[in-house]
Amino acid sequence: MPLVSLVTKEKEKVHEEIERVVGPDRAPSLTDKAQMPYTEATIMEVQRLTVVVPLSIPHMTSETTVLQGYTIPKGTVVLPNLWSVHRDPAIWEEPDEFHPNRFLDDQGQLVKKEAFIPFGIGKRVCMGEQLAKMELFLMFASLIQSFKFALPKDSETPLLTGRYGLTLAPHPFNVIISKR
Repeated sequence: MPLVSLVTKEKEKVHEEIERVVGPDRAPSLTDKAQMPYTEATIMEVQRLTVVVPLSIPHMTSETTVLQGYTIPKGTVVLPNLWSVHRDPAIWEEPDEFHPNRFLDDQGQLVKKEAFIPFGIGKRVCMGEQLAKMELFLMFASLIQSFKFALPKDSETPLLTGRYGLTLAPHPFNVIISKR
């Protein structure tokens, strides 16, 4: 199925969940989040596919260690590659495809995946993780509740590879936004 068609179907499923839980007359709140697993799974899948900071902050080994047969000496600077973890086919089935259901169990409830680490991991996890998760949920749910998003007719599918730098930025593209 073409990505644009798939994403359109997913947007409608998110909108249906927002309508069922929140309705059209009030703004989404954080208390709604627990009742909106599909919306949360969709946000997580977007974060998995388009990790904003592909290389986490540098770390340094505190002791010599062996990892998968490689010796890493004490004091070595290590750059965790979050992008490669989120695209690893040994971890994620069809890693380059958009499938929010990978974050849901058979009952449609949210499943936490150990390899899902858009904010890093361990002692140096992003300090703003909790605030960012709250803001992402509220902004995403509010936008999908109020607006429809579509590509212009006859436009090319936007490049989803991103432009590498300190962050992974999107390539320019056009979108039509209309009030629901």
